[in-house]
Amino acid sequence: MHINEKVPIEDVFPLKDEHGNDFARRDYTLKANRDYVARLAESFDKSTLQPDEMPVLVQDGGIYYIAAGNSRVEAMRHLGLKFFRAVVLDETVEEAIEKKLLETAVRTNVKKTYEDGELAEFTRQLLLFGDDQYVSEVTGIEKARVGRIRKGAPHAGEAVDQMPLEWYEAVGEAEEAGDAELVGALTAASASTWRGALSQMRAKRETEERKAALLEALAWAGIPVADSNADMSGLRYVSSVSTEDEVKRREWPEGSVAYMQWDTYGYVYAPEPEADPAVERAKAELDAARAQLRETRESRGEWLAGNLAGIEPGYLVGLLPKGSELAVYADDVIDFAEAYGADIPTGPEVTVAAYCALTECAPWVGDLHNLDPEACQMFVKLTDALELKGYEPPEAEQRLYRMCADALGKEDGDE
Repeated sequence: MHINEKVPIEDVFPLKDEHGNDFARRDYTLKANRDYVARLAESFDKSTLQPDEMPVLVQDGGIYYIAAGNSRVEAMRHLGLKFFRAVVLDETVEEAIEKKLLETAVRTNVKKTYEDGELAEFTRQLLLFGDDQYVSEVTGIEKARVGRIRKGAPHAGEAVDQMPLEWYEAVGEAEEAGDAELVGALTAASASTWRGALSQMRAKRETEERKAALLEALAWAGIPVADSNADMSGLRYVSSVSTEDEVKRREWPEGSVAYMQWDTYGYVYAPEPEADPAVERAKAELDAARAQLRETRESRGEWLAGNLAGIEPGYLVGLLPKGSELAVYADDVIDFAEAYGADIPTGPEVTVAAYCALTECAPWVGDLHNLDPEACQMFVKLTDALELKGYEPPEAEQRLYRMCADALGKEDGDE
């Protein structure tokens, strides 16, 4: 190893493998990396225009290859230097690739973060050089995660330059679980859609698991599940059920039977000839609507608390009926802040006050046969307004939305 005081910058190139691939090199066509190079150049010695830490090179005839310091060399090119000082290793290019390159790249990544695609490509190459323990030690990624990333790597195909490490890991996790459908959904997705595909498949799996657990619990309790078209007249409503715990924690009347309205939500009925089925069904439906409203309020509130900064103060105020008054920082606003841990500065408190006013009343009065048109209208308008800002209503809210929209349609028709 020696120091060369005058390396011609025009003879310096990135180190490459036998296939012409650059190792541990930023993509300097990306704006984020060009901006980084410009900032790095500003930190150089003002008299020499060179960095304090010299680049490390390997020499092959009259050509030099960069073993460490790609960004420093790019910064000197940015400053227009013709010659610079560098450490030149007494190794061949092949030896440098074997011994120095990957470790140097890791030290670089510790100091400054690669773009997602670059980091994924870099890690994919590391997988070719060693086992999971080695890759974990070099990258700092947990060994178990490295194993999942390794399983996902063969599925990358042409998407390898686009997908982040999280995609590799998600595919590997699905591979470990033997979930071929999820693997197919992820590999068919693009860099911009794979997270949505993963979310949809996980939601589907969660629903399937909840349904299986609920049906198993009903069987454990000796409660048969009636056909969806079964006549439930002559039976009294006992309770709604949506989880296995709700089934297992109580005693059920003899002869109980379950009617599943949705995959993960049903009603349990029991014999009682004198009961009025219509009344009991109405009670059950009201219980379901109340549960849906609770879930809706929780979903909306949690989303709003995390997105206050992106909503203009007057956005929700405009949904209120004319003449409405807002008590900013009233008890309901304070309760909202405490419930969701939201820090509400000046401006967003108006949004929260409007939200609390819009959600104060249920869409019905007493029971589901007496829907309040104004409350239904505010429910529909609020869901529409939040969706325009990126909110995704849960299934419970969508059911209430359809109920309110249908009621508003009938109201208009009556007029």
